Amino acid sequence: MKFLKILFILIFLISKGLSQNQNKIQINLFGNDNYTHFLNNNKNGIYSPNKVKSNIIFKNTYINDNFTNLNFHLNWMLNKNGLKILEFHSKYSNKIMNVKVGSFSNEKLYDSPIYSSGSMVFSNNAEKIPGIAINSNWINIYRLFEIKAELFQGKFPKQTGYKGGPYLHYKSLLLKRSFNDLSLGFSIQHAVQHGGYDQNNKKIPNTFENYINVFFARSGDESQPGQDQAYKAGNGLGAFTLFMQKNNLKLYFEHYFDDKSGVKTLNFGDGLLGIEYLSKNIILNVELIDTTDQSGNRHPPGVDSYYYHDVYKFGWSNNGLTIGNSFISPFSNRKIIYNSNIKLNIKNTSLILQYADSKIFVPYLSKNNNLPYENHNDVLEKNNFLMLGFEKKISLNRMLMVSYAKEKNRSNFVLSYLIEL
Repeated sequence: MKFLKILFILIFLISKGLSQNQNKIQINLFGNDNYTHFLNNNKNGIYSPNKVKSNIIFKNTYINDNFTNLNFHLNWMLNKNGLKILEFHSKYSNKIMNVKVGSFSNEKLYDSPIYSSGSMVFSNNAEKIPGIAINSNWINIYRLFEIKAELFQGKFPKQTGYKGGPYLHYKSLLLKRSFNDLSLGFSIQHAVQHGGYDQNNKKIPNTFENYINVFFARSGDESQPGQDQAYKAGNGLGAFTLFMQKNNLKLYFEHYFDDKSGVKTLNFGDGLLGIEYLSKNIILNVELIDTTDQSGNRHPPGVDSYYYHDVYKFGWSNNGLTIGNSFISPFSNRKIIYNSNIKLNIKNTSLILQYADSKIFVPYLSKNNNLPYENHNDVLEKNNFLMLGFEKKISLNRMLMVSYAKEKNRSNFVLSYLIEL
């Protein structure tokens, strides 16, 4: 934390010499401490699942493309516990590539829908994992399509019950093609948690040889946990994404995979299917999230155990919040969710309605001694989520927002005031 505060001060001082500053301040006042999905998820890890606190969020971007091509981005928060750095990074850009250091979002095939429940691999739900990334700019291949690639290496912070966090390896390949008013895209994402400490808090060697195994999704060597030797090195996951946009209509499908299910696609159909209509007066977003198949209820070849891992018990999460889709978690990973959102813009006023309905099934965690999971098609629980919002643009750079959310026996509301400087 001391290092982050020093970095915060350093970035602030450096920013004074840069040519453009973009600053936002948002004050959030909550009615109570209840955690509700639509008010508190997909907020970059600002809110703990156990406690909600009123706060002030600051977003600062410092740009000087004309001289150094070096940008700084800082997102920080003040609440009754003090100052917390939520996201920070610096980016160097040239005609060929970008180099980013810090915590930041990964490269995207398309702009994420405003009210999406979040990507299956990296959403805005949890705090970003700090590291370094190199990505190419879009490259035109013989006017047939454009291609972009990204390579990232980072390290998780310390997680509950573990002496230290694992490393994170991530790479992606993105392709797109435009035909007048039609755009098509495809991407492959592959992320792996590796190294760090195992479930017994024994340090896992992080050798160059094992990194090669992680990179190529091969089995781990004899220095790795037994599970990684028999299966794949580290906790690997990813997604194949298809994207299409025509005028104001956007269609996307993320097929999630976990280790070998990505190669054999036995779980085909699991993932996120969404459609968005975006215009000046209306934003409409509808999504279906289905994670029930997981290649079957018996291992092998099924029980893919999305977001869950025997070595890293916290799974695909950071400080208790899922890194991927906000509705799915390591210990509740088999669900069917219908997520619908609408925003109506009337002059300087907006009305927002969000509603989601979920069915929760028996989660697939460990391999159950290679025995089939019983009652895997039974619905354990049904939930619904509701959010009503109102936004009023007071001036060119001032906005007032009021939101109310309800789910199960919990409800909360928040009054927000946004200032752009």
